[in-house]
Amino acid sequence: MSGKIKTTLIRIDNYGPWTLELGNDREYKLQILQAQLYAHLQRLFAEREGALFYNRFDEMVAVSNGISFEDHSKIQEEVSKNYPFTISMGIGLAEKPYDALEMATKALQRNGVKKVVGEFDESYEKSVKIAHIDVNNITGNIIDKLSAYETALMMNKLNVELSELFLNHKALTFFCGGDNFMVIANGVSENEVKDILEKVGKNFNLTLKAGIGIARTARKAIELATKGLDSIRKGKLNGPVHEIFDLS
Repeated sequence: MSGKIKTTLIRIDNYGPWTLELGNDREYKLQILQAQLYAHLQRLFAEREGALFYNRFDEMVAVSNGISFEDHSKIQEEVSKNYPFTISMGIGLAEKPYDALEMATKALQRNGVKKVVGEFDESYEKSVKIAHIDVNNITGNIIDKLSAYETALMMNKLNVELSELFLNHKALTFFCGGDNFMVIANGVSENEVKDILEKVGKNFNLTLKAGIGIARTARKAIELATKGLDSIRKGKLNGPVHEIFDLS
């Protein structure tokens, strides 16, 4: 697969000192602002064919192939106009997602706050690979058997194991709610995804399945991955993994 993956690390500037300015009765305000910021950034990146994932609540990771420096700057400006804080963005471009995010992290570490810094090269930003994973029959296997809290704990454990196994391939895993996980999976083969799902499923006595999308942008790759997953859900395909390409 040709091309590289571009990731953008978005970080709230001076988060610790800023939160202290809100006083002791601040926690609910922080949760509201962080939720609003996530929704806002998700829309801004999606409008530009990107995708956004929570890392920590004061930090988010976007897959930003095809999104220019100018567009990043416009996103930064819109946040500055609408929130009582600023954000910085570091951008990394590499063949593997982990390497791209590491480059983005170092770009921020070197350059301080209120910056948009990092790697841009549209000639290489041609391919995004996303795996959309879920659990077979989560209602019957987990939700109807465990308390709500234990179900959430099970999802957290699944997330940790999936994250560690995919990280061995320098892929990045994010929990997206319910029983859904997204993996930025450039450099991971369809068979390697299948092997990881089988290993995790065996460890948890569950069956996992995944659609994989490959496209020029993150939003399109996720659309294709979800299409593949839906085909498995509807019984149109045999096997736990289905990959769809569209690099047009």
